[in-house]
Amino acid sequence: MKQKIFFLITIFIFLLVPGTLAQYISGDIYINELGESNFYVETDVDPNIQGLNFDSLNSELTGKTEMLTRMENGIWTFSLDLDTYETIFLEIHLPKSLKLVKSIEGVDSILDVDKKTITLIDNNKKLEFEVSYKIKENSNYMTFIWFSIALILAILITYYITKKKRKNKMDYILPIINDVEKKIVETLMKKNYRQKELRKKLEIPKASFSRYILNLEKKKLILREGEGRNKIIKLK
Repeated sequence: MKQKIFFLITIFIFLLVPGTLAQYISGDIYINELGESNFYVETDVDPNIQGLNFDSLNSELTGKTEMLTRMENGIWTFSLDLDTYETIFLEIHLPKSLKLVKSIEGVDSILDVDKKTITLIDNNKKLEFEVSYKIKENSNYMTFIWFSIALILAILITYYITKKKRKNKMDYILPIINDVEKKIVETLMKKNYRQKELRKKLEIPKASFSRYILNLEKKKLILREGEGRNKIIKLK
């Protein structure tokens, strides 16, 4: 803590006295669960990192980048490889779902496990730093994934059972219906139709169509609902 306060005072003095500070970098970097690094940093040197904006007038480095992190076998790594700075004072905020820190390398640093932060404090050094860490699995996300898989399986099983039932039904009724009636039944297996629409679709003469529909009703294979021209025909 004393070392931290000392460096804060040092930076403050350097900022107040013109020409004293050659190169400095200080501020906060927030890393989220997706590996994105959000910068709120003061520096007099543009590190040219993709995704970050450098304001030379205000000596501010801000923005978000994914260029500083990588993930391999469930282990995330955040790294910095920048210029040599006279003063380095950066606070790295690790993801809120941090599970453990596996390794820290580079410039002098202080790890605060409770706050999930690593403070980089050093001077007259090239800013080289790397931390490897692991985050907790998002239980809500995993629950959603498993629920989605279960839902898809349920839909596939239902579709398979329905298809099998229809096939078994067709195997049962085929011997008791003629070719035209079979055509009507197969069409109704896809969707319900108004009587007039079904006749036109299958191009069956009106008189014959009425006879086929009556036969299928007698065989208890179809139902007609509604009145007049709006009668809907569907499988029983």
